[in-house]
Amino acid sequence: MKKNSKDTHLEAFKEYSVPAFGYEMFREVLVPEILGHEYQSMLYWAGKKLARKFPIETVEGISDFFLSAGFGTLTLIHKNRNEMEFELEGELIALRLQEMKEPCFQLEAGFIAQQLEQMNEQVTESYEQVKKRGNKIVFTVKWDHKDIVLSNR
Repeated sequence: MKKNSKDTHLEAFKEYSVPAFGYEMFREVLVPEILGHEYQSMLYWAGKKLARKFPIETVEGISDFFLSAGFGTLTLIHKNRNEMEFELEGELIALRLQEMKEPCFQLEAGFIAQQLEQMNEQVTESYEQVKKRGNKIVFTVKWDHKDIVLSNR
């Protein structure tokens, strides 16, 4: 997939950090305000769109992207023929879980689903499970080997 000038522009910002307050303000205040009550499902589809703009070729690459984007530390914890499970952890994740009644991680779920769909060429979905006591999120990613995605390659 060819990157456009906006994508190239973003590469220059990879090494910079922003205060968590600004990140969370956009994510948890502004985005829900703009998108309304359907913001969680819209974030899932936004995550899928981001994955199409930033295609990754390996599972390890997804974890690297998560670190670069400030999403947290993503670790593959289980894999079988048609399912994977990942854990997402980090300081911001723990703080969001402590401070928020219902934190949303649908952007990340959609991103993971689309990346694996592109890798496996099979329709893929991801579900989040909040583990407040463990200060982590578990993503269960599933696909059906019979539900093939036609490649644009």
